[in-house]
Amino acid sequence: MCKKEAETPRHLLLHCEVASELWSMFFCLSGINWTTPLTVKDAYESWSLWKVDKAIKKIWIMIPACIFWCIWLERNKRCFDGESTALGILKTRCTENLFSWTNLYPAVNAEQLQDFTNSLALA
Repeated sequence: MCKKEAETPRHLLLHCEVASELWSMFFCLSGINWTTPLTVKDAYESWSLWKVDKAIKKIWIMIPACIFWCIWLERNKRCFDGESTALGILKTRCTENLFSWTNLYPAVNAEQLQDFTNSLALA
């Protein structure tokens, strides 16, 4: 996607400039320092180890899948349509997708979503 390295799952989903920016966005918003793992599996495993408030845990665990989904959609858009999305717009879409997903997840209620949003704003 960035055309700086071979497109491996590891590079595309974790280490590519676009991927790094999306990961960094969520970590900066939450105030957590994170070193990008070497593998996608390690990313999932380390993500689940973060201690986050129980009220937002169900939302927190959706973030990696949401990032991967947004990267995959952008990758396909670049490969098949020859178009790319500005990074700021991609970040906005990623957060919008996350909030859309949480609305579809019956175990997440409006109060949990508000707590999650507040925790990002306060970090």
